[in-house]
Amino acid sequence: MAGRKKDSVILSWEGKRNILPGAQSGSAKKIKTSEIVFPAGKTQTEGTFRPRILNRLIHGDNLDAISSLLNEGYGEKAALIYIDPPFASNADYYRKITVGGSKKTFTLKRLSFKDRYKKGDYLTMLYPRLMLMKRLLKEDGLIFVHCDWRMNSHLRLILDEVFGEENFLNEIAWNYGGRGAKIISRQFPRNHDIIYVYGRTKKARLKKICIEKKIPVKEARAFGYKLDGKGRFFKTAPRGDYSDASIKKFRKEGRIYETRNGNIRIKYFLERTGGMVMDKKIVGDVWDDIPDSMHSPLKERTDYKTQKPELLLKRIIESATGEGDLVCDFFSGSGTTGVVAEKLKRRWLLCEINRSGIDTARARLIREGGSVFSIEKINGSGGENRLAALTLKRPEVRNISGKKAEVTVAIKNYRAPKDRALENMSKKDFPLLLDYWTIDWNHDGKVFKGQWHSLRGNGKKAATVKKEATAVLDKGKRKIAVRAVDIFGNETEKIIELVCG
Repeated sequence: MAGRKKDSVILSWEGKRNILPGAQSGSAKKIKTSEIVFPAGKTQTEGTFRPRILNRLIHGDNLDAISSLLNEGYGEKAALIYIDPPFASNADYYRKITVGGSKKTFTLKRLSFKDRYKKGDYLTMLYPRLMLMKRLLKEDGLIFVHCDWRMNSHLRLILDEVFGEENFLNEIAWNYGGRGAKIISRQFPRNHDIIYVYGRTKKARLKKICIEKKIPVKEARAFGYKLDGKGRFFKTAPRGDYSDASIKKFRKEGRIYETRNGNIRIKYFLERTGGMVMDKKIVGDVWDDIPDSMHSPLKERTDYKTQKPELLLKRIIESATGEGDLVCDFFSGSGTTGVVAEKLKRRWLLCEINRSGIDTARARLIREGGSVFSIEKINGSGGENRLAALTLKRPEVRNISGKKAEVTVAIKNYRAPKDRALENMSKKDFPLLLDYWTIDWNHDGKVFKGQWHSLRGNGKKAATVKKEATAVLDKGKRKIAVRAVDIFGNETEKIIELVCG
């Protein structure tokens, strides 16, 4: 291999030689905008205003997506790429959906994704994607690759090859705690994942992250903290490289502690608040203070099996980026990376091949009420299911002024041909079958603008969608578009031509 270092080790497998040098195996297919989404509080019902879209949710194969993004000029634009690819777990992952009718409740399973890779196929899938992702990163950009015990040793060698051993920064052990599993014979319980961190070049740097530890005053001395004559708790550290002049300065400030052997240590005083001693600790490469999503706050849970906690992504994003930077996730699943990036005022770009993940992420991002974003599709991913039937009532129009009218749009019925029992239920309780529906009050016939939304919600937040929506519009002729997606991922759309007033 040209340019290979004498002491380097590379991983080989059947099929690797068929991957073109430079990983140009992704085809630059056109990414088509399916919808511009105006989250809660961002609704715009009039005019042909097209916002500047900074955030993107792409539905399709990430190999095609990354190739297309490079053609669009995204090369060396990303400050951070986080990926949580399949783990080669030899399992299928489903979301449980509870549908409650007036007489009976059903629990359905919707496939999120299949993870049935053999080792060689897995590496053949991920290798070219990593090579293309490298081209998206800024010179000082960083990539975080999330994995577990199944493929971590293989991925380490591939990442060394793609990004260079010299650009390896950290191997983070995320110890998410026990899940109540029984101790398996022959081994200790497996309670951690691995996250590899690489820079594109040696210019990549991680920011120091501190966490605050709270210790009751009564227990502080038992934890090794010391107390001085003024009632102040402190911890100590070795003198290190401090000069004699610095030590003299610290002594005047009362910050020198001498051991029984006469060794000099530096005092660091701790804050006391409400009966607690507060100690700031720099985060290392073992993260044992963030529980998994099973133990995340209820409002955060989506029942998406491989969802990662927001606190984990918050730490990653804060350690690698600043406000306004572009954060990418090409195995975005339930959309946690986008949700956290939005909260931290970063730009985000997500890609997910499975419709279940897109629908889950969409709902979370709308409820977050942040920036306007686009939903885009590659190769017709997740197209309309023509067997589903959406029926609307005749719109109601009420004049309220010389120039304005109040318009109400309502769903009359929705039929999803998936299950006979559910078909019968939908005759009376059709809203139970809808995951969400959205309205473009001023459709231009080009791009759907989701300006009003009613969401079923995820996890414990799941509810029934509303049956009708009302908006105050300018009088005159217009088109109103209605789009609905059911709990199986079927998408349908209706367009109403209407004269207001």
